Parts: sequence; C-alpha cells; structure tokens
Amino acid sequence: MPHHAAELNHQLTNLAHAPLTNPCAELSSRQAQGQHDHSLSGQTYQRIVDWMRSRIDEPITEDMICARFLMGKFAFRNAFAAHAGMAPMNYLTWLRVDMAVRLLVDTRFDLDEIAFVTGLKEEKGLIAAFVRTLGVRPHALRASAA
Repeated sequence: MPHHAAELNHQLTNLAHAPLTNPCAELSSRQAQGQHDHSLSGQTYQRIVDWMRSRIDEPITEDMICARFLMGKFAFRNAFAAHAGMAPMNYLTWLRVDMAVRLLVDTRFDLDEIAFVTGLKEEKGLIAAFVRTLGVRPHALRASAA
C-alpha cells in the first residue's frame, strides 16, 4: 500500500478533535464515597489529558508531565489515578489505542503507519498495546469491522 501522508494528516486532524469517551465509565469506590484527592483539580486534569492528546505521537514520560505541570511524581500518579481510575501511563496507552482503533476502522493505513502516528512506535508495539488493552490483535479488529 502506498504511503498517503496527506490523507493520514487529514485523518489525524479529525481524530485529534473528536471527543473521546472516558475509559473508566464507573467511578472508583473512593470517588463514589465522596473522597476526592484535591491535589489535582478537574481543570488541571483536563489540561494534562489535552496535553497528552496533542502530543500523542511523541514519546511521553511521567517525568515530562510532572515537569510540565509542576508536580511530584508520587502526587501526580495518585492524583491522576483518582481522576482517571488508572495510572497515567496506562491512560496514555488507552488514548493511543483508542486513536489506533479509529484509524484501523476508518482508513486502510498499514499497522506501521498507525503505530507511528499514535506514538506506539512500530507494528510490534501496536500489537502489544492492543492485546494488553483490548485483548484482541489489530488485524482481527480490522477484519471484524470490515
């Protein structure tokens, strides 16, 4: 399949602005009981998630996020998990897999192209993230969506 950089760029622009559903539909038991960790406001949480989305194709580490948002690593992990229901790097993987799913279903880009633009590096990384997150391989998902 030839490389379609213009079409890929168009798809990414559309996906970057598409609303994502929260991967954790249910609140954690701590949140359900009304116990919130106030060290990370909802606005700051949203800024962090938006920052992750805007750099989804780049390598992102917890250290980068902590430096950008002036937080200690331990406090960041706990506060983020209280909002998202999962660790920050797991959430980032979920964002990447979510975008990859939409690219698999909506385009004919090959797995290496999709892995590259979602920050999963290469096909092997994409497959590993799919299996770990969704329990299915990308080819199977694409075939079932066809």
